[in-house]
Amino acid sequence: MATVFVLEDDHDLRNLYSRALNFRGHNVAVASSAAQALDMLYTGDVLPDVAVLDMSMPGLPGSAVVEFIRNESNLPDLPIIVVSCDDNFRHELRWATVTFMAKPINLSDLYAAVTKAVS
Repeated sequence: MATVFVLEDDHDLRNLYSRALNFRGHNVAVASSAAQALDMLYTGDVLPDVAVLDMSMPGLPGSAVVEFIRNESNLPDLPIIVVSCDDNFRHELRWATVTFMAKPINLSDLYAAVTKAVS
């Protein structure tokens, strides 16, 4: 199965996504902040097949991680699923070719998006 990288600052959602994706057989790596996500990607601590990224959080926004992946990482074609309640990110990140999911998300929709991204 795929390695899914989840960036979510909300502990409960991060745990829910991680457990649900693990249950479906995926390996899951998690970050609780954009700074932590950037560090993990930069150092190669995680080599994901797909990223599920929250956008709105304290400090750096998740869009900084999208920009790093697309412009500076060795994974510029990594499938990215953006999860946000702020529809502005849908328009802001059009250039980055991401899949946008509006919060709250249904876990079956998350499974489907991850499966589509890695197939």
